[in-house]
Amino acid sequence: MKKNNQLLVAALGLLMASCGAGGQKKTPGGVDYIVHKSGSGAQLKVGDTVLMNIYQKLNDSLLAKSADRSNGAPVPVLIQKSQQKWDLMDGLASLKEGDSATFAIPIDSLPQPRPPFAKKGDKLNVTFVVVSKYSSAKQLAEDQKLIKEYTAKNNLQVTPTAEGVYVATQVAGGGEQPQPGDTVVVNYTGKLLNGKVFDSSVDSTINPGRKLEPIRFPIGKGYVIKGWDAGIASLKKGTKAILILPSGLGYGLQPTPMIPSNSVLVFDVELLDIKKPTAAPAVTAAPAAPAKKK
Repeated sequence: MKKNNQLLVAALGLLMASCGAGGQKKTPGGVDYIVHKSGSGAQLKVGDTVLMNIYQKLNDSLLAKSADRSNGAPVPVLIQKSQQKWDLMDGLASLKEGDSATFAIPIDSLPQPRPPFAKKGDKLNVTFVVVSKYSSAKQLAEDQKLIKEYTAKNNLQVTPTAEGVYVATQVAGGGEQPQPGDTVVVNYTGKLLNGKVFDSSVDSTINPGRKLEPIRFPIGKGYVIKGWDAGIASLKKGTKAILILPSGLGYGLQPTPMIPSNSVLVFDVELLDIKKPTAAPAVTAAPAAPAKKK
C-alpha cells in the first residue's frame, strides 16, 4: 500500500462517534468535526459495507482523494466494532447514507506514517461522503440490467450458467468439456462494458513488452476469478465465446488500476486445449520388517 493510502487508512481510525446536521461538533475522542450535509438515507450499522468518497488535506493542501485509487468509484469500508479509543467505527455506525462531514485531526494524534512535511500543530482534515450501503442483491440486479442492455445493443444471444455467467457462443467447439481439476489453455481479451480493453493474451498493445501466450489454469481450484472458473467450464474444446460476468463473479468491490469497483466484465475467449491431470506414480509398498527373533 502506498504512502497516501496508508495516511488514508490511518485517518479512518480516528473518526467520529456521533453525527448531527451542521455546526461545529466534537467526537468523544476529542476530534473536531463539522457536518456539511445530513443525508436522508438508511442508517448505517456494524456489519454494513459502505461506499464512501474520502478526501484528506493537510491544513488546506490536498494530500489524497479516494477517487484517485479507485478509478473514480467510491471505496468500500466495512463497519466493524470499535477496538480502541480513536476508532472510526462507532462514528461510522451513527451516520446515514448521504451524510458528509469533515474532521480536523491533530497531526500529533495520528499513528505513523505521517506526512514528512507536517509540523506540530497541523491538522489533517478528512472529509467523508457516505454514498450508499452496499447490497450484493441490489448490485446483482443493477448488473443484470446492464447486461441485458449490453446484449440487446450488441445482438448477443446469451445462455446463463448456473453460477450466473452469461455465455454467447461465437464458434461452437466439437471437443470435450473440461472437468474439475483439468488444466485449460485459453486465449482471451477482457474489456469493460464501454469497450475499454484492460487485458489480453493476443493483443500486444495492451501490455507492451509482455510475452503473448494463452493463460493456463486448473478448473475449479480458485486460481482465477469465479466467473472464469464457471464460464470456461461450460465450454467445449475449440469453442470461441463471449463471457459476460456480473461484478460479483469478477473483482466485485475491489478495484484494480484499470477496473473500477462493481464492474461488469466482458471476455472474448477461445478454449484452445484441455489437459488432464497427470496421474501420480504408483507407490510400491516397502516390505515389512522381519519380526524380531525371540
